[in-house]
Amino acid sequence: MPTVRDGKVVGHEAVRDDMTMLGQLGVFPPTPAPAARLAGWKLAGHSRRAADAVSARAAEAAKTA
Repeated sequence: MPTVRDGKVVGHEAVRDDMTMLGQLGVFPPTPAPAARLAGWKLAGHSRRAADAVSARAAEAAKTA
């Protein structure tokens, strides 16, 4: 909650979870189990097909916008 004095914000507190954010951004390497799952996903071609499907849906949405 911000601190307000004379109608102006004079203080502010925030709780940040930088470690979780950095992990979600891929800054930290994955642990072995997820790394193996990601490698299998890529080697089997799932990642390429998923990316192609997302691109196709985005192109379709852009046509109707």
